[in-house]
Amino acid sequence: MEDKFLLGGYTADSYTGGKHNSSEGIYVANLDTDKGKITDINLVTKLENPAFFNYSIKDHKIAVVMTKNDETGGVGIIDFDPQTGKGKLISESMLDQSVKGSYEAYNYFDHLYYWNELKYTVPSYVYLDDKRKMVFAANYNTNAILTWKLDDNYQFVTAHRYPIEGRGPKAVQDAAHIHFTRLLPDGRLIVCSLGADKLLVYDVNDDASLTQVSEYHTEAGFGPRQLAFNKNTNNYVYVLNEVGSRTAVVKYNPATGTLSRIASYSNIPEGFAGHNQSAGIRVSADGKFVYSSNRGHNSLAVYRVLDGGAHLEKIQTIKTNGVSPRDFDLSKNGDFMLVANQMPHELILFKRDPETGYLSVAQEGIKHDACVRVLEATDFFA
Repeated sequence: MEDKFLLGGYTADSYTGGKHNSSEGIYVANLDTDKGKITDINLVTKLENPAFFNYSIKDHKIAVVMTKNDETGGVGIIDFDPQTGKGKLISESMLDQSVKGSYEAYNYFDHLYYWNELKYTVPSYVYLDDKRKMVFAANYNTNAILTWKLDDNYQFVTAHRYPIEGRGPKAVQDAAHIHFTRLLPDGRLIVCSLGADKLLVYDVNDDASLTQVSEYHTEAGFGPRQLAFNKNTNNYVYVLNEVGSRTAVVKYNPATGTLSRIASYSNIPEGFAGHNQSAGIRVSADGKFVYSSNRGHNSLAVYRVLDGGAHLEKIQTIKTNGVSPRDFDLSKNGDFMLVANQMPHELILFKRDPETGYLSVAQEGIKHDACVRVLEATDFFA
């Protein structure tokens, strides 16, 4: 049997430590589940710096962040043909570059913080609503939520921008730094403000404009980066805190659109004193396990879900045998997990026990430059 993952990342040489970056856009990695290995990686769409994307199976479209001629950034829509396995860019919306932003970042090559002055801005995350034909994006360096209304042909029609104020106590929280946005199951939009230690919930109007419903404050210095949930977790949301290197559990109330605190757990072992920034989070399809990645400790934290979703128990911490595991995803049936180690430009494949949630190394040293997005896509190619 063959499963598939879509891979995205950077194509510029500046992301490969001075060496030539061989990545050209979005790729498909083919997993032979019988052999337990990635057999080949092939180009799907040639595109400049597709560092994040999400897809629609219904219309075979991909919403992607992108840059253009190394001078501007924005979002685009790719039309994918499952017969050929290839995609082409059919529409785009470049951002207003009058506000470019800057922020404190960490250099994993030199192990130093530095101030990143940007020559252009590009969103960090993007989400596609194929039912209402809308795109939502998070703009980290200009501290804003971005939304677009699309027409029936997936052309960009109207755009909205919502600047967010606030900051946290840590140096990297100098501004609101909007890092993540996606829809909740009830159709509302939830947003992570890494810099301001907030989760924001909005109603989405017919023209893709937003009306704020609630604001949830994490503990100071947590820095919420991403979140994950599924239909089996009883409205519990698992929030990855980049700055605090923790996974938190919050409860969502669809009746009021509000969030309430339940618990949080450290993604790194007790006593670890090195630099760490948690990066990615996934929930298994059955809702029984949560996985969080660590850049710095370079590991995955594995949690068992308890009490119907309300609490977690860490059962494993496993090294990814590389530097900066930025993103990862489970295979279609949950037997494997593919992880992108960004800095050594390698992927690692883990075998996963669906009953216990435990991971073990299946394949190492899978070469792929500057990969920062891994998304299971077997049915997307069908």
